[in-house]
Amino acid sequence: DDEKPARHCGLTEEEQGRLKVREQDQWIWKRRLERYQPMVQSVFNGKTYWMNARKLRKPGDKKNDLNWRPESVIFSGGDYQAKGEAVTPGVLSGCSISVPGAPSDDPYALPTTQEGRRLGLAKWIASPNNPLSMRSYVNRIWQYHFGRGIVKTANNFGVKGDRPSHPELLDYLTAKFVEDGMSTKALHRMILLSDVYKRDARTPDPEKRDLVDPSNKLLSSFPVRRLSAEEIRDVMLLVTGELNFSMGGLPVMPEINREVALEPRMIQFSLAPAYQASPKPETRNRRSIYAYRVRGQADPFMEIMNKPGPNESCALRDDAAVSPQAFTLLNSDVMSDRSIAMAIRLRGDHSNLSDQISSGFEWILGRSPSEEEASRLSEYVREMIKHHQSISPDSVSYPTEITRSLVEEFSGKPFEYTEWLPNFENYVPDAKAADVDPPTRALADLCLILFNTNEFMYVD
Repeated sequence: DDEKPARHCGLTEEEQGRLKVREQDQWIWKRRLERYQPMVQSVFNGKTYWMNARKLRKPGDKKNDLNWRPESVIFSGGDYQAKGEAVTPGVLSGCSISVPGAPSDDPYALPTTQEGRRLGLAKWIASPNNPLSMRSYVNRIWQYHFGRGIVKTANNFGVKGDRPSHPELLDYLTAKFVEDGMSTKALHRMILLSDVYKRDARTPDPEKRDLVDPSNKLLSSFPVRRLSAEEIRDVMLLVTGELNFSMGGLPVMPEINREVALEPRMIQFSLAPAYQASPKPETRNRRSIYAYRVRGQADPFMEIMNKPGPNESCALRDDAAVSPQAFTLLNSDVMSDRSIAMAIRLRGDHSNLSDQISSGFEWILGRSPSEEEASRLSEYVREMIKHHQSISPDSVSYPTEITRSLVEEFSGKPFEYTEWLPNFENYVPDAKAADVDPPTRALADLCLILFNTNEFMYVD
C-alpha cells in the first residue's frame, strides 16, 4: 500500500490545528530569544547558498570557494531567467570621480573579486570629492531644518528632479562641510546660527511676499513645520517627565491602540502573536527611535500623524492635515494618558490652580499665559471639576489571555485556541481616568487642550 499514513494519528482537527499553532509559537519565541545572545552580523562574500530563514547564523558546513567569481548579467525584458550580456561592477561615470586602483582603461570599474566590491563602492560614495553624495547629504540636512531642501526632490538630483533654488548656497555649504572634515555637527551649527534660520514665521510685508515669492521658496520668512509623529510622542513624554533618556539596547514596545494590538495578524500560514507592550513604563517610554516596528502592524497614532511605511523610501515626510488627526489628538488613549500624566506632574509641583496653569503653559508651550488665558482657563478647570465629580470612569484592565479562531490548513475545519499574554500578568499601566481624582481629571482636560494647540504642534 503506497498511501501516505494519516497525519497526527489520534488527534482531532481542532487538536491538529492547536498543535501547529504551538509549534509556530515555539519557533517564534526561540527566534526572539536569539536576540539576547551575543551575535556579530557581517556581509558574506561567496556563493549564494540556500539558508534556512529561521536561523540567523551562517551555516558552519559551507566553505568559501576562493576561485569563485560572482556573475552579473543584464536580464532581457526584466526576466530573471532570460540572461543577457554579462557586466562587471562599477560606479556612476557621470560624476567623473574614478575608483582608486581601477585600471586606466576603465577608471570607474570596481573589483570583480569576491572581496572589495562593496567596500570600494562605499569608499567612492563617501569620498569628499564625490559631488553627488556630498550635495545630497547637505541638502537632506537643510531639508530637515526648513521642511524643504535647496533641491526639493531630495531623492532625485537628475534631469527629472527639481533645480536647486539657491545653487550657490548648496555649493558653499557642501564645500564648507568637506572643509570641516564632513562634520554633521558643524553643519547643523552653521545653519542654526544663520540669519535665515532666525527669521520670524510672520513676514513683515506679506503682500510683497505673496507677489514675489508666494511659495516662500526664497525663505523670506521661516517656514512653519509641524512636528513629526516621533517628535510629538517624544515631546509629550518629555514634558510629562516620563521620557527615558537611556541609549542603545534592544527595541521596546510602546503602548498602542488596544484593538490594533490584539487583532489577528497572519504570519507564515498561522497567526502572529499579539502585540504586547513592554510591562514597565520606564521601558516602554523610551524615545521613539527605539520603538519596535512590526512591518504588517502599524502604530495607529504614528500612522495617522504621517509616519511613512517601512516598505519604501521616503524623501520627505508628508505633513498634510486631515480630520482623523484631530479625532486622534482629542480622543485617543495615547493623548488621554499623557494628559493625565501631565496633570499629575503639575499637581505634584504646585498646590495652587493658578500656578498649575502657568507651569503647564511653560512646560508645554514654552511661555507664560496671558491674563485673559489664565482667567478663562481657571474658570474652565473649575467647571470641569464639577463635571468630573458627577461621573465615575470605568477602570481599565489588561487581558492575560485571548481566544483565537483559525481554519486548519489541510482539513479546512475551524478551531479555537487560547493565546497567553504574559506581559500583561505583571503589567504596570499608565495612570488612567479611574485612578485619579476629579481635580486631576479636570486639569488633564486643560493639558489636552494645550497639547492640541498649533503652538505645540508646529515649529515656527
